[in-house]
Amino acid sequence: MLMPHMLRPARPRRSTPGLHQIKSPLSRIAFGLASGTSHLLWLGHGTVHLRQGDGDTTLESNGPRLLWWADGAGRELIAEIGARGTLLSIPQVTLIQSLPTTPIGAQMQRTISQDLDLAAESSSSVVRLLEGFVHERKSGEHGTDIATSHYLGLLVLQLWRLARRDLVNLGGAPQGLSERFILLAAQRVRDHRPIDDYARDLNVSRDRLGSAVKRATGLPPQAYLHRLLIREAMELLANTGMPVSQVAFRLGFVDPAYFTRFFKRETGQNPGAFRRSEDAPPQSFAAWP
Repeated sequence: MLMPHMLRPARPRRSTPGLHQIKSPLSRIAFGLASGTSHLLWLGHGTVHLRQGDGDTTLESNGPRLLWWADGAGRELIAEIGARGTLLSIPQVTLIQSLPTTPIGAQMQRTISQDLDLAAESSSSVVRLLEGFVHERKSGEHGTDIATSHYLGLLVLQLWRLARRDLVNLGGAPQGLSERFILLAAQRVRDHRPIDDYARDLNVSRDRLGSAVKRATGLPPQAYLHRLLIREAMELLANTGMPVSQVAFRLGFVDPAYFTRFFKRETGQNPGAFRRSEDAPPQSFAAWP
């Protein structure tokens, strides 16, 4: 017997994540996965099925497993008898707000815009954060909303790290190589390392790295690194009151004058003029390049 236990979609304009704990049900239980909402399931034990609106089963997973669906798309999650786990449903507007407004935030958004299926042994950090989120939601303490918001941001960060770690460990395919370079670049662009160092870290030749990155991004590796630096510089100039010299030091430039020349060469404006201009990027995630 299938007992309907539908998770109600968040009301319009609300952004509170939904939470449900699956505690060894005595009969199969169904959860509606709302469209416009992302869903994170920690399946500690047992079996779940994902079912489309037409009734066809598209996925079966056995715990322990960590599952992420970028959009519920109106599908139905069926928890079998004895299943145990935690299901967190996150409105996508809340998900976007939890991402940092940096180039890494843009990479995180690309990663979590796809469904993920991660092994349990690599997901302990996410499980601990999810347990903390659950505890905060139940506590009702003052400041719970603030705490759960921080937990959510850390959950998304750790989910991204696990997914990217899988890509970093992949080898061979040019797409995997470009993804690994993009991840390393986001972490190390401020170190101003030469391309040969990236190639050595990725255990490929400089030429092979250049071909893979150019094919994936349309830019040679060095130009891609420069674009990352310019994007970060623009965000710091537009969104903070840091002096130009401090922006330069933050981005790893030891000489602010060289940073100014670099910025002007890449954008056609010096940093001060950019800050005063109307060309500064709008304060919107959707407007990111």
